[in-house]
Amino acid sequence: MILRRLKLRNIRSYEEGEINFPNGIILFEGDIGSGKSTILLATEFALFGLGNEKATSLLSLGKNEGEVELEFEVKGNKVKVHRSLVRVSKKNIRQENCWIEINGKRYLLSPKEMKEKILNILGYNEPVDPKAKSIIFRYAVYTPQEEMKEILNKPTEERLQTIRKALRLEEYKIARDNASLIAKELRTYANIYIKEEENIPKLEEKIKEYEKNKKELSEKIKEIEEILIDVNIEISGYEEELKELREELEKLMGELKKEEELRRSFEEYNKRIDFLKSQLSINRIEKERLEKQKDSIILKKPEKTLDEIEKILDEIKEERDKIIEEYTKKQQLLQNYLILIQKKVCPTCNQSVDNPIFLAKVEALKKEVEEIEKKKIIIENEIKKLNEIRKEAKIYEDNIRELEKINYKLSIINEQNKNYEEEIKELSKRIEELKEKIELSRKAAEEYNIKKKEYEKIDNELKKLMEKRRNLELEKTRIISNIEKYDLEISNTQQEINKIKEKVNKGRKLMEYITWIEECFIPALEKIELVIFRNANREFNDEFSRFFSYMVEDPTKSVMIDEDFTPIVMQESYEHEISNLSGGERTALALAFRLALNKIVQKRAGIEGGLLILDEPTDGFSKDQIGKIGDLIRELKLDQVIIVSHERELEGSADYIFRVRKENGKSKIYAPI
Repeated sequence: MILRRLKLRNIRSYEEGEINFPNGIILFEGDIGSGKSTILLATEFALFGLGNEKATSLLSLGKNEGEVELEFEVKGNKVKVHRSLVRVSKKNIRQENCWIEINGKRYLLSPKEMKEKILNILGYNEPVDPKAKSIIFRYAVYTPQEEMKEILNKPTEERLQTIRKALRLEEYKIARDNASLIAKELRTYANIYIKEEENIPKLEEKIKEYEKNKKELSEKIKEIEEILIDVNIEISGYEEELKELREELEKLMGELKKEEELRRSFEEYNKRIDFLKSQLSINRIEKERLEKQKDSIILKKPEKTLDEIEKILDEIKEERDKIIEEYTKKQQLLQNYLILIQKKVCPTCNQSVDNPIFLAKVEALKKEVEEIEKKKIIIENEIKKLNEIRKEAKIYEDNIRELEKINYKLSIINEQNKNYEEEIKELSKRIEELKEKIELSRKAAEEYNIKKKEYEKIDNELKKLMEKRRNLELEKTRIISNIEKYDLEISNTQQEINKIKEKVNKGRKLMEYITWIEECFIPALEKIELVIFRNANREFNDEFSRFFSYMVEDPTKSVMIDEDFTPIVMQESYEHEISNLSGGERTALALAFRLALNKIVQKRAGIEGGLLILDEPTDGFSKDQIGKIGDLIRELKLDQVIIVSHERELEGSADYIFRVRKENGKSKIYAPI
């Protein structure tokens, strides 16, 4: 894994921060408390989440949210991870907006899923525990300052457990313990399975009892089947008789239905005759009424027809209208002359109008008006006479039409009466025929009743036999059901026996597994663990001794580890107390121990030659020792080494120097120029 970029926002003393990581040896240099270690904690948080770290120790005081984004390369893949922290209450902070981007493709994941994905990408074969730090990362890549010397000061057993955990040897012990637990659990089940063999004789006795009961029931079924044969023969005979009777009854039923139809026809014919007679009576009364009405009509034919009178009347009225029009004009002219006479002067020509000529004209006009009035009176009298004649003509024509209506009604009544009388005659003939047919149907009804009683008697006997057969079949079904139950019990019991036998075989097989686990598998794990432990001890001892000698140029002093990984300092073939070492020598001892541990863990995890992170690795070193750190790290031939330190002497060992400064309580990172 190679780091490429880290972005911080509201993480500890950082409001904003961004780092682009180059390859080579990178030094983050700054005073104590400037915020150097925060960069490493933020990197670990981005990769693996909080682990056992409290979120309150990462999120800046007074801030409600913060985030970390890390880009890195691993096995040819470009990976970007993002985690944010959100304050939901004063004491509660949770992770949100977690995502991972692999070669440009982004995935939204939960914090646990993020850690599992990162471990898979890095190839770290370790359990996924979201509340724990990555073991391989802590012992193969990143060495926090507080853990540098801590491992040397631990009690032997505790340090040995740490080494076993780092080298993942603890898994062999867990495997042995789990194997022992499995063997113990398997023995419990095996004993239970084998003990069940005692139940087989009782179950076999049950099967014999079931077989005996089943045989008795089978005998009963044979008896029932024999009775059923006789019953079915009787039923078949009765059914044949009923079939013949049913056919006869159907024929007789046809006759009965005919009788009903004949009686209905008989009643309908009589009703029809009564109706026709009533209609004849009604027609007789109506005929008498019409003849009386006909006799009462007197016909007096006028000299002219109504149309002729109407025509003459229209001509006289037209003449009258002309006379009235002429009268109106003459009368108006006369009025005008009389007005002029009163005025004595013509308003048009201003001549006197009382001259004899004008007065003669007035007198002549008066005579014309009187003549017209006489003509008008004569015409009015003629109109009056014509109206009287028209009235008589209209009465005559109305009477003619009324006589025609009466004659038409009388012809209809006569025709109806003729039809009614013929229909009554025909119906009376049919009624006589129906009486003969009804008598024949009545005899068929008597025969039908006799056959029906015979049919009902045989049907009752058949029903009894059917009920008997049904009861026998129910009994047979019940017995068969009981036999099936016994079959099921026998099958279930046999299956139970087979299961017990399977369990017994399984128990014996489990005993074989238990023997293999206890006598082969667990001892093999112990031997494998011992071989790996000794090889790791030998390799660790070589690296530990080499790293210490490189940093401490004192030929009289050397270091080694015992079988429990306890560091031993030798001076001129004598064991030297660690507490008597100088501060720089103790730091060199701790650094050599951690570098050796890093080297062995990387080798075991298959991640050699990648990234190494050291936090304040030179505490107490002399300037000469600090100067050698760069050479030692270069000898490791790593692609990227990140060192966090306040020692300026390390600047000569670094390829790139990032300066970390705290200004007004806020940390800032200054990239190398």
